[in-house]
Amino acid sequence: MARRNYIIEVQHLCLWGIFAGMFEGTVSSIVAAKTFGAGPWLITAVMATPMFSNLVGLVWGTLATGRRKLPLFMLFAAGCAAMIGSVALTPMTSTGGWIFLGQILLARMMLSGCITVRASLWKHNYPAVKRGRIAARLQIVRFSLAIATVICVSQLFDMNPAIYIYVYPVAATIGGVAVLVIGRLHIRGEHTELKTIAEEAARRDDGSRLSLLSPLLRMCDVLRRDRAFARYCLAMMFLGTANMMIMPIMTIIITKQLYMNYYHSCNLMEVLPRVLMMVSLMPWARLFDRVGVVRFRVLNACVWASATVTGGIGAWIIAARGIDAITPFAMAVAFIALSRMGQGLGMGGGAIAWNIGHLHFAEPAQAEIYMGTHVFLAGTRGMFAPFLGTFLYTYYGPVAFAVAFLLAAMGAAVFVSLAREERRR
Repeated sequence: MARRNYIIEVQHLCLWGIFAGMFEGTVSSIVAAKTFGAGPWLITAVMATPMFSNLVGLVWGTLATGRRKLPLFMLFAAGCAAMIGSVALTPMTSTGGWIFLGQILLARMMLSGCITVRASLWKHNYPAVKRGRIAARLQIVRFSLAIATVICVSQLFDMNPAIYIYVYPVAATIGGVAVLVIGRLHIRGEHTELKTIAEEAARRDDGSRLSLLSPLLRMCDVLRRDRAFARYCLAMMFLGTANMMIMPIMTIIITKQLYMNYYHSCNLMEVLPRVLMMVSLMPWARLFDRVGVVRFRVLNACVWASATVTGGIGAWIIAARGIDAITPFAMAVAFIALSRMGQGLGMGGGAIAWNIGHLHFAEPAQAEIYMGTHVFLAGTRGMFAPFLGTFLYTYYGPVAFAVAFLLAAMGAAVFVSLAREERRR
């Protein structure tokens, strides 16, 4: 029953993967650093755009509740493609770097709407017992195309940094075609669910209307009523903050301290972790379907914490011994690569749990609100975590990695306590 929709999504993601690969956070930060000459703080801001954009996830979740999901998804995706196409008009100057930041931020805001609604599509179309494995296969399709795109485009940028005026419109066109492809999708059971939601809303209608505070009030209500989900979000706050702290630091180290070109920067920042991510997706998915999201997150948090340790060792080598000699340079690159590999393995698990982990707690009619809450809190930590990481690294060097490790360990501890309670119940 799921096969037709699955095939359509594979066809869609073959194109969407090429499109999305052009503005992943790490790729965009490298373009900002090397094409627009961005400094550490602008690099950090561009790197943080995926996190900033999550702030509107709560709004998207509220907006999607009780409405048809596919038209909303197509609207968000079309808006995302339009913003990426507009990058071709950005001047190759320092001012252009800030304009580029705004364009990527708006594109990521539209993409966060796609992510919020896609979780609902998967909830309707794929059975819970195999949802993790289906999500993993779809993610493999998307990220394999994204990796190929990054490898090819990085070489074009090394040949001519101004090539972006052609690359981004082509990517936007491919994204537009992907939107048309997914328009054939059928959402199973949506009509019945929308009818039920409308009837329930009519019964409790007190004449009030949604306000700008409605999404926040709904989020607070969810966190107040569902204490297990609230603790899950707390653990994710610790773990996500640690992860976001080291991401801009890595871009600064690779592009500004190791002086790598587009191709090698993209390989180390994007391609290496994405390959490890794809290799690990199916094992992570089988583990997710077997043990559930909470126990799954315990191991996932430990893997992510290991990336802060190896990254910190690489940063310490650069700070203590420099990169003028071959041996310390090779050792620094090796540990940075190990950190990126750990990041990739963590992302493999995160790609599964991020999209469907909240469904472990949510009732079917509340899936969008739970996802919106989860995404909004990710945006909240994204407002400060990357800048905290850059600040600590700028003034205290490798100490930034020690702080990130401590936060990741705290997140893992909360997941462990939550898993023990679930096991007792």
